[in-house]
Amino acid sequence: MPSRLPKFAVGALFACAPVIAHAQVPVGELYSTIARVRGSVTLAAGGTTVLSGSSIEAGEQPAQLQLNRGGTLVICQGTSVTVSASQSRGDLMFSFGSGTIEPSYTLGTSSDVVVTPEFRFVITGPGDFDFDIGISPKGDTCVHSRRRSTGGIIVNEQMGDGTYQVKPADFVIFHKGHVANADVNPPGMSCGCPPLPVPARETQVANAPEPKPAPTPQPQPTAPPQVAANPAEHVVADAPFVFNSDAPPPITTWVMRLHVESGAFSYLSPQVQPPPAKPEKKGFWHKLKSLFGS
Repeated sequence: MPSRLPKFAVGALFACAPVIAHAQVPVGELYSTIARVRGSVTLAAGGTTVLSGSSIEAGEQPAQLQLNRGGTLVICQGTSVTVSASQSRGDLMFSFGSGTIEPSYTLGTSSDVVVTPEFRFVITGPGDFDFDIGISPKGDTCVHSRRRSTGGIIVNEQMGDGTYQVKPADFVIFHKGHVANADVNPPGMSCGCPPLPVPARETQVANAPEPKPAPTPQPQPTAPPQVAANPAEHVVADAPFVFNSDAPPPITTWVMRLHVESGAFSYLSPQVQPPPAKPEKKGFWHKLKSLFGS
């Protein structure tokens, strides 16, 4: 015989159903190519719509959540934050255990909460809020309210009764979960996302020495240059050529047949000599003079 649920259990299920349905309200659209989302999401034309109760983990670059009510939440590198929205969609809660977040938005009558393992930050409107909250590896917590902020942030200890108000343009560091002995506006400190590493190629280009100016070209000598450093491989031939217009082949044919061994170069000095004298022809009167002379 199948078991039956008690009446109070059935009623509890129906009572929880509207709460679960209303809890899955959209918080904003995530714009990042390497961020991971755990929870309920829907695909949108411009990005991924994150629903209430989802966790966003940024990768090697910050991830940006465009809030539906207006403003942004920047999730810095290596930070995992859970975002939740009230049923009225006016109040938001951000919770994270390490890393840094950078909220920036305007509140009307809404009130947001940022929860960390050591503190609870209450942001109450109306006002403009542009601030950073970060947790260092040593456990210290920093809060930086930027100059454009017009409202304060109330800081409450999770394990104590200490309370602190961060005013606009203040930079405060809390040590070991307590508001006592807080450092206000310490010099040389920062609380936002760490700077992105410069690619190795850009670093090499930035550190490369300045190029030296090209040397001025020197005039080349008119004499034939030395081809090889070894004198044994440098051959200079002084070979006379006799040009005869009546006897082929021409001089160019003879030059083309010159063969040089071992890749050595031969520099030729052709000399043009006059053609040989032609023998004198002896006519009839020459023969008659020779006859009387004999």
